[in-house]
Amino acid sequence: MTSLPPAVPHAAGLPAGPRDTDELALLAADFPAFRLSRETVLGRTRYVARSTSLATHPHTVITDDPAELRAALTTTDHAAPVTRAVSFKPR
Repeated sequence: MTSLPPAVPHAAGLPAGPRDTDELALLAADFPAFRLSRETVLGRTRYVARSTSLATHPHTVITDDPAELRAALTTTDHAAPVTRAVSFKPR
């Protein structure tokens, strides 16, 4: 018989526990270039990071493990936004 992992309160659609909220707040503070959220659908919790810039790769990361989310965001390519150079000539 296979043993199941202990039940996580928010996995049943209940509010997140303090540890989950703290972890998400820490991630948000460490990665301000991303909008972070915790989504629970059909009893499965996912952590989602969406870049605020289309130049960042990966743009979106979805995982069920906050540590994996941190690892993925740590290796992101924060490309500088494309700017147009303008030269001015004095008269």
